[in-house]
Amino acid sequence: MTALKHSEIKDFTQGNLTAHLVKFAIPVLLSNLMMVLLNSVDLIVVGYKLGEIGTSAVTIGGSVAMFLNAFIGGFSSAAQVIIAIMIGSGEKKKISKFVSTVCGFVFVIALLSMAVMIPLTNTMLKLLSTPVEAYEGAFEYARICLFGIIPIYAYHIISAIVRGMGDSKHPFIFIATACGLNIVLDIVFVIGFDMGVGGAALATVIAQLVSVILSIAMIIRKRESFELSVKPRDFIIWDKISLSKFLKLAIPMAINNSAIQIAGMVISSLTNDFGVSVSAFAGIRSNISTTVDLMLGAIATSGAMIIGQNIAAGKIKRANGTMLRVGGITISVSLILITAFLLFPTQLFGIFTRESSFLELVYPYLPILVFSLINAGIRPVFRALIEGSGNKQINLITALLDAIAARIGFALIFGVWLDLGYLGFWFGATLAELVPIIIGVIFYFVGAWKVAKK
Repeated sequence: MTALKHSEIKDFTQGNLTAHLVKFAIPVLLSNLMMVLLNSVDLIVVGYKLGEIGTSAVTIGGSVAMFLNAFIGGFSSAAQVIIAIMIGSGEKKKISKFVSTVCGFVFVIALLSMAVMIPLTNTMLKLLSTPVEAYEGAFEYARICLFGIIPIYAYHIISAIVRGMGDSKHPFIFIATACGLNIVLDIVFVIGFDMGVGGAALATVIAQLVSVILSIAMIIRKRESFELSVKPRDFIIWDKISLSKFLKLAIPMAINNSAIQIAGMVISSLTNDFGVSVSAFAGIRSNISTTVDLMLGAIATSGAMIIGQNIAAGKIKRANGTMLRVGGITISVSLILITAFLLFPTQLFGIFTRESSFLELVYPYLPILVFSLINAGIRPVFRALIEGSGNKQINLITALLDAIAARIGFALIFGVWLDLGYLGFWFGATLAELVPIIIGVIFYFVGAWKVAKK
């Protein structure tokens, strides 16, 4: 029998922690930035062509698609963590069954998501209080994106599987290709063919489809080095143990992500009542927040991978060391971003649109943004710990308290009860960001994380 010449599966339980974290995190960070660019380029091109009405349409229509991204993001994070724990506990032989089961299950979920969400497009846009001027564009953007759910879900789950095995390079290549193609198609469809908001959505869906085709081709070509042995029937006949293990962690994570997104949509609905300028600003605010979360989330995701393997291997000291390194990086980045926004606020917000009614909102929002960036620098430390431990109960508690109770509750207290308007909604949502930090601190000192959930 021929020996396996090379394995793509990485072992993070040995070697230099800083080197592991940086080497794994850089492609994840670049992938996340490409994902942001993939979304932002629609806003930039449409804003250039159609102004703040187009920006509002893309923002609101895109929030429907972002909800599904958040939902599948919970499933993909769970898959990644479970694979990392399998590697750390020496159970690599179980990965093939797990991968085929998860992929088959997620494909069914994608079909169900389409069946449920497409007929509800109008209802969701009404619930979001979409301004009349932006309604047609928002509907067109959301509907086209919803028809592209399958490639969106496929990209997320394939990338998570590959990263779970320690390869963060290939997911970056896939999304970079999609991003480059999306920029070209946006310019062609929106500016060249004058297809408006729908052209931007179509460009995004086509780009993501190409990314998925590339990722599937890579998996097939490198299946031996990933030590994967699956047959077509394995994607249809699922392994019950693998599915049970997956759902126990995936459902709380999906609820967590989805609840946060729902809270954001509720707040967006409340702010949309203040007119198209505030609606457009709220979209850019959300886009900046998402960008920061994806940037620093890349470090958290990478840390969770390393923490998961080391907890499973019983190497608690290395898990602690990883947390310290995650915090050092994310807090430093947060301070750099705070400095940039304090020095160049209108220039950075003005990238999206230069309309005066929009830019007048920048300075009143600036203190809230700084507070949010401070929270963003601290959260990844505890996110890495909670995700890496595979603890489903903590993920569910965080979802319920952070997203549903705190974000919506605080937004209503400051925006409605204290009558601070849209600034109150945004401040309340930012204050709620302290909740997962508090939960994470308690979880760390209680010590339940020291035993991986297998």
